[in-house]
Amino acid sequence: MQMLDTTIVNIALPDLARDLGASTSQQLLVLTVYTLSFACTLLTAATLGARVGRRRMFVVGMVAFTAASVLCGVATGPGELIAFRGLQGVSAALMSAQTLALIAALFDKGRHGLVFGVYGAVAGLAAILGPVIGGFLVDADVLGWGWRAIFFVNVPLGLLSCLLAHRRLPDAREPAPGRVDVPGVVLSATALFLLLYPLALGREMGWPPILWVMIGTAGILLALFARHEVRVDARGGTPLLRPQLFASRRFAVGLLLSLLFFSVFAGFFFTVSISAQFGLGYSAFRTGMLALPFAIGAAVGSLASPRVVARFTAPYTLMVGSFAVGAGFVWLAMIIEPAAETLPLPGILGPLVLGGLGTGLFIAPLQAVILSDTTEATVGTATGTIPTVQQIGASIGLAVVTLFFFGQVAGQTTGTVPAVRAELVASLSESPVRPVLHEAVADRFASCASDQLRSAHPERPAPACAGEPRSAAVAAVAAQARPWTQDAARSVTARTFLSALKTTLMTLGLVAVAIAALTTALRTRQTP
Repeated sequence: MQMLDTTIVNIALPDLARDLGASTSQQLLVLTVYTLSFACTLLTAATLGARVGRRRMFVVGMVAFTAASVLCGVATGPGELIAFRGLQGVSAALMSAQTLALIAALFDKGRHGLVFGVYGAVAGLAAILGPVIGGFLVDADVLGWGWRAIFFVNVPLGLLSCLLAHRRLPDAREPAPGRVDVPGVVLSATALFLLLYPLALGREMGWPPILWVMIGTAGILLALFARHEVRVDARGGTPLLRPQLFASRRFAVGLLLSLLFFSVFAGFFFTVSISAQFGLGYSAFRTGMLALPFAIGAAVGSLASPRVVARFTAPYTLMVGSFAVGAGFVWLAMIIEPAAETLPLPGILGPLVLGGLGTGLFIAPLQAVILSDTTEATVGTATGTIPTVQQIGASIGLAVVTLFFFGQVAGQTTGTVPAVRAELVASLSESPVRPVLHEAVADRFASCASDQLRSAHPERPAPACAGEPRSAAVAAVAAQARPWTQDAARSVTARTFLSALKTTLMTLGLVAVAIAALTTALRTRQTP
């Protein structure tokens, strides 16, 4: 449920925004407030679970998450939805922070590779299937709910989960949990918010100085947090994050791998989704279906990962998985032909399945590697750290990849706009527009297309080009040319977005290959 709600809203966003009248900044907050509140709460949620019992905290979180989902589904305005999404994120952290600790407590270390592989497979598939399920629910308009169905679907899942958790899960609380590290809670939550908020909204806001101040302040607070945790641990207290965890190479390197891989993972799904919906005009369901081959590959990779780990070791499996992801992205980039103005499904099946296969091989054994050196005293804080780092990685990845992708969109206009302009001039010969005006119409089109695609919002017309022309004569010519200029607009948008996607995928593929090289740092004698 938690991973599903991380990605399912992306597909429903156009319908949601149209129904609620959400501005662009409000749409972005609907997406980011969930991950913001989730990431900022995880470490605290792990500590609370150790004190009051992980089963109890899991059930409390699940009840709150289900209630928040209902509130999201009945929201009547963007402000309400943003607030309820924040509540949903906090609730998700309360339950998510307990799952890894419960698994670690239920099974001995000899079985961690298998059970964490199952956990990683379920979590990864949920995130990947979010667009597929979201697209189906929105297009099917279940019971006339439209986009609201993506939230209501959590209700039966939440009720069933509470029942199973109450009957099947152990209490799993620490016998002597110690005092809550309140300064650590405040420092970590504040630092993460000041870091993730600018990353989430920076491009939308044009990166004003205040956001850079927030990032700088976050760095200072994180340093103070680390110093505080060392002091608390030195005097025998219970820190929010135990410093001795980072003495383990597998823990430290594993967290870095998780940070980098989830950055690539989030960036990939963002660029494919926005290219399909805004660039090619695909429906929610058709866009979501692009994730299905990736999900099938991920399922196969997750199921195969325990056998690969048993035969070749975990570091080798991680290396092969990340390399397969990189190869899939590069292959997909090479197949994309912007002039075709589409994503040919038969052609992209192979690279998507390969990328999913690599994702399954990588994500499934990663938790076991990170937690392999933990003890009973440190496993609780370690399990809260893993999803926190994953969310930070996803936020950083989205911010960086968004900047890069839209920079590519702007840059590609130097080639795509002149080419489509020339085609428009030729096609206007079949229109009722007088020949003497063909060049003027094409110039106007090229100017508006360039301004729109180079703006901070390439999915909507530039302000100077929105609405009807003031002059009646100009309006008449525009009406005559509209069928041809609309075709040209679709062409230039599709070619520009596909060109940007091609370059972005190539870059993400190379980063994934670099992550594969980094996995060699895990190869120690102690690595199982």
